[in-house]
Amino acid sequence: MENLFENCKLCPRRCGADRTSGKTGFCRMPDYPLVNLIKLHFGEEPVISGSSGSGTVFFEGCSLGCVFCQNYSISRGPTGFGKKMDPSSLSGAYLDLQEQGANNINLVTPMHFAPAVAESIALAKNAGLKIPVAVNCSGYDLVSTVRLFDGLVDIYMPDMKYFSPKFSSEYSNAPDYFGVCCSAIDEMVRQAGEFTLGSDGLLKKGVIVRHLILPGGLFDSKHIIDYLTSRYENKICISLMSQYTPMPSCTGRLAQKPSKRTCDTLADYLASKGQTNAFIQEYESSGNEMIPDFNS
Repeated sequence: MENLFENCKLCPRRCGADRTSGKTGFCRMPDYPLVNLIKLHFGEEPVISGSSGSGTVFFEGCSLGCVFCQNYSISRGPTGFGKKMDPSSLSGAYLDLQEQGANNINLVTPMHFAPAVAESIALAKNAGLKIPVAVNCSGYDLVSTVRLFDGLVDIYMPDMKYFSPKFSSEYSNAPDYFGVCCSAIDEMVRQAGEFTLGSDGLLKKGVIVRHLILPGGLFDSKHIIDYLTSRYENKICISLMSQYTPMPSCTGRLAQKPSKRTCDTLADYLASKGQTNAFIQEYESSGNEMIPDFNS
């Protein structure tokens, strides 16, 4: 069986690193999952966190690398504090979270470890995992990698960060971001189906597309809203996020929050499209409040 960590092309960077021999590519990660933190998390959308929390597994590394990343302390890893976990140990962690009352298993930035993570989900389901499994990702994902989770994942929570290649190039060195993200989300919707809540008000299956409002990004955000509402209507949920918080390294326009006027304008614009499956984050929200105490 092909080892997808050899000549690695799991992400759109297709850097070809042989991660099985100790080489690392753009994501900086080895050929086994590094997990920084496992916990019940309450900072997600209400249909994910609920009152019991989302059973969240935070992986180190990232294949996108946004300059404004709120989780930069682990996304630029390895931190030296991450725990090496094979599919069996990950499976056990999911079952432990289920025992703790988690509403779901929430896998944050797992795509650069996709083969091992997919195996871990299959093991957990065979061992009695009953709660939904969610993949929480940047949206900069190859369809072939997303397909590794087909039949295993109930919920996808991708970002759609950029419409303009100017922004995606400047902030993430990914001029192809929008086209790649569109294809990935199409595959996620195909797998997860329509946005479906249970009688308890929690999400059981479907896709939440998250868009973080960036400073100076009003028209970029409008293009994204236009695309998502036109293509999917209320088959998906759109989460419009105003929590952008400048990181110490941010300069220029990224050194300040988007204005409340911009965020209100975009909330009204989304509503004007007839989107009823939507979450609008309060302007006062801060990215710092959403960031767990990572091991670093």
